[in-house]
Amino acid sequence: MTVLRTIFLLTLIGAAGSASAQAMVDCDSLPNVVYFQVGDTQEPLMKALGRKLRDSAVRPVTMVYLTSGSCTNIEVIYTGGKITMNPKYVPSTTEDPAWTIAMPPLSCAIRAGGAPVDVANSALFVSACNEAAAPAGIGSFSGPIQPYVFVTPTGSSQTALTAEEAYFVFGFGTAGMAEPWIDEAFYFIRTTTKSTLLALAANIRVPGAKWKGTKLDKSSEVVMGVNMSNSPEKTIGILGAEIYDKNRATMKALAFKAFGQKYAYYPDSSATAKDKRPTREGQYVPWSPTVYLTRVLNERAENSDAGYVIDLITSRTTTTTPDFSVLRVISEQGLVPDCAMKVKRDREGGDLSPYSPAVPCGCFYESVVDAASSSCTTCADDGPCGAGKCRYGFCEVR
Repeated sequence: MTVLRTIFLLTLIGAAGSASAQAMVDCDSLPNVVYFQVGDTQEPLMKALGRKLRDSAVRPVTMVYLTSGSCTNIEVIYTGGKITMNPKYVPSTTEDPAWTIAMPPLSCAIRAGGAPVDVANSALFVSACNEAAAPAGIGSFSGPIQPYVFVTPTGSSQTALTAEEAYFVFGFGTAGMAEPWIDEAFYFIRTTTKSTLLALAANIRVPGAKWKGTKLDKSSEVVMGVNMSNSPEKTIGILGAEIYDKNRATMKALAFKAFGQKYAYYPDSSATAKDKRPTREGQYVPWSPTVYLTRVLNERAENSDAGYVIDLITSRTTTTTPDFSVLRVISEQGLVPDCAMKVKRDREGGDLSPYSPAVPCGCFYESVVDAASSSCTTCADDGPCGAGKCRYGFCEVR
């Protein structure tokens, strides 16, 4: 049985089991519904933030979502598209106290004729999918940073990949003769509407439509393909770093050397760390911002609940102070909040430049995902911070 056939059968079995285990509720009957269409790399955030917002005592919101490719999501919000198939949502603690974010979400029944998408997500610069200006009335809000990685099974002896090697592997396949990746059947990639493919394509200079390999619709299918490969040394896949982080036990990320670099870097300071320091400081370059699109009026979201969720994700000021740490939720799901970054770029795969966020949070971020650097000083006020300022329990630059 082929890997793809196995993936298809297991997906069907999982979907059938999930459907039979739950009673279907009407999506519109859920409290304060906001309809999202997001990239599947963003599902961990949808689940974690969705649970917090369902349980919020100050402003509960239900994030009902469907996953699709970033380019597809952009097109949907630009053209006023609707969600017509039954989407997903996260139960509140009252509904299901045993539910955790490691479990599948529930499904709800969409209204007849479908529901308009309130928020669309792209996990890369919008211009990578559509260079035209956004239609009037559509606002774009930049959110956390997402690194992308090349992965292999743990059984592979490979530890690094250069941009030049990746160019020949994915641009020419078997004909590229880049050992050990010489069999296109063992390249597990994404389709051309997906941010994972397009972001990495911009970093190895192979257009997305030209990539060689087995094109898969979902990140979970890439994970399964890599993990089930019977030839680990020939196997290579591509994933968003937050998906990889949840699957480190069965695969490993390759350090990546970009064009013009002398060394290869992991997205983190080591193969086992989770601090994303090389990503944040500019040594590891395959990353993109996540972008949230919604209908706006006078630069504010038409749907106030949609605007509230976008403001939380993008670290904008909200009129309602949430009763949980949004930065912690974002950081725990493998994304890098803008306030922890020290570099920026303005286009997909573009050059990096120094960046100083208005309210930095690098030490707090590291304390959540791994351990705060020895240079980080804890604080309760500005007293121990000298010329800096106490932010999120750590001294940061002002």
